[in-house]
Amino acid sequence: MRPEIKRALHSIPIGASSPLRACRNVGTDPLVVAEARGQYLHDVDGTRYADFMYGFGPLILGHAPEAVSSAIARQAAAGTLFGTYCPQETELAERITETAGHLEQLRFVCSGTEAVMSTLRLARAYTGRTRVLRFNGGYHGHFDLVQNKDESRMRDAGLDPAAMRSNLYAEYNDAASVERAFAEHPGEIAAVVVEPIACNMSLVLPEDGFLAGLRRICDREGALLVFDEVITGFRLAYGPASNLLGTAPDLTAFGKIIGGGTPVGAFGGRRDVMRLLDEERVLQGGTLAGNPLTMAAGLATLGALAEPGFYEELERKGALLEAAVERHRAEHGLDFQFVRTGSIFAFIFVPRAARVRRKADVAAQAQSPYTTLYAGMREGGYHLAPDIEEPMYVSAVTPDATLEDFAARAVALLATDPDTPRGGSPARRFLPGRPRRSPAPRTTAAHRAVERREADRRRAACTTPPHGGGRRRRHARSAPLPLAPSTPPRADRAAVRVTRTPDRPPPADGTGHEH
Repeated sequence: MRPEIKRALHSIPIGASSPLRACRNVGTDPLVVAEARGQYLHDVDGTRYADFMYGFGPLILGHAPEAVSSAIARQAAAGTLFGTYCPQETELAERITETAGHLEQLRFVCSGTEAVMSTLRLARAYTGRTRVLRFNGGYHGHFDLVQNKDESRMRDAGLDPAAMRSNLYAEYNDAASVERAFAEHPGEIAAVVVEPIACNMSLVLPEDGFLAGLRRICDREGALLVFDEVITGFRLAYGPASNLLGTAPDLTAFGKIIGGGTPVGAFGGRRDVMRLLDEERVLQGGTLAGNPLTMAAGLATLGALAEPGFYEELERKGALLEAAVERHRAEHGLDFQFVRTGSIFAFIFVPRAARVRRKADVAAQAQSPYTTLYAGMREGGYHLAPDIEEPMYVSAVTPDATLEDFAARAVALLATDPDTPRGGSPARRFLPGRPRRSPAPRTTAAHRAVERREADRRRAACTTPPHGGGRRRRHARSAPLPLAPSTPPRADRAAVRVTRTPDRPPPADGTGHEH
C-alpha cells in the first residue's frame, strides 16, 4: 500500500471523502493524483493517465481549462465569499433558467444531494403530502429519504425507519409499477423523482413514452415530477436533457457541470412552487451556496458550452468511440452491450439481444470483465470509473487518437476475460454454439476481492424493499428515441442524438452512488 494511502487512512475514514475513490469495487489500490491538465491525470509518481471519468462527470471541458482557471483566479483575487447578494449569482441563474420554459426560478446549493433534497422538501410542502416515489437503481444523494435499505438494516446504517417508510419504489421504464404505487397510496405521494436518463446503474435510456407517462400520472394524481439532472444537465445539450426528451418536469436538480469543477448544486422549476422559498414557508440556505468562486467557474464553463457547434463536436467524438468499440467487438467475436448517449457511455456485460431496461437487468452481468478492464486499462495509462455501474465520459479535449486507442485496448482486454459474453452476428467465423473461449479464469487478489464484494451484494439483494429489484437498463436495439426540439437560447445549438448499440431487438411490448 502506498504511503499516501496509509496516511490518508489514519485521518480519513476509507482514506477519502467519498467511497468510490477507494477503488474497492475494482479490487485495486486507489489512484493518488498530484495534478491534471487537459485529458490527462498525473499521479504522484509522474505517471500519466488519459481520463475517461473526468471527476465523475463535471469536467466536460477537460481538466484545468484556461477559461475556467482564469475566472477562478480573478474571482479569488477579488474575494472568495461575501455573504451578500452578488451579480455573478444572478447572472448564472439567468443563464440556466433561460434554457428551458419550466425553469422559472432557481436557487443554488453546494451539491447534487442538497439540490435533490431541496426539491423533495418543496414538493412535500407544496402538495401537503409526505411520500416520495423513486426507482430501484437510481441514486439521488445520501440523505435518508432516498436511500435504498431494508428496514432491518436501517438503524445500523444510521437511517430513520420512519423517514424510510415514506420512500416508495417503482421500476424504471415500467409505468405500470408507478400506477400501482399510486393506487396503493392514494393521495399520499408528493413527488416522483427520477433521472430522466439513468446514469447510476451504468447507463439506462428511457423507453419511448416512459417519461411522458410519468408526466400524465403526476398531473392526474396531483404529485410533482422531479428530474434529477445532476449528471445530464448541460452534458447532452445546452440546458437540461428534458429539452431533448420532450417531457418537462415541475422541478429539476442540477450539479456537476454548472460549477465547472467546483462544489455546486442547483434546483429550480415552476414559480408557484419556488415561491414557497420566497415566502419562507420552506427553509433552505447555506453559507457557501451561490459563492462567487463557484459562480465564476460556472459562468466561464457555460460560456464555453454556448459556443456554436460545441455539442455537435461532442456527439461526433462519442459516435467515433462507439463505432470503434463495435468494430473491435465484432473482430473479437464478443457480444456485450455498449450504450452511449452523446458523450456518456457504459459497457454492460450481457448479450446484445438481452433487454436491459432496469436495475435487475444491469445487476445480472458478471463483475469480472469490468475488473479486468479497469486493471488493464489503468496499467496501460487510462483512468476509468472505479465501479461497474458508473458511466464514463468523453470531454471536449479528448482527441480522436485517444478514442481509437481506448476502444482497441478495451475490447482486447475484455476478450481475455472468460466471463465476457461471446458470439453475436458479426462474428460469423465462429461456429454456432461454439464461442471462442479465453484461458482459465484469473484468480488475482483483485478478482477475489471483487468476487467477495459481489457475493455480499447478491446476498443483500435478497432483502430488497417492496417493489425491490432495481431499475434495468435500456434494451439495446431499437430506433433512436423520438426527441422533442431543444429550446436553448440560440438556434444553432442542436440536439444530441440518443443512441444505442446497433443490432438489438426492439422490446416485445412496444413501450416507449455516491462518488
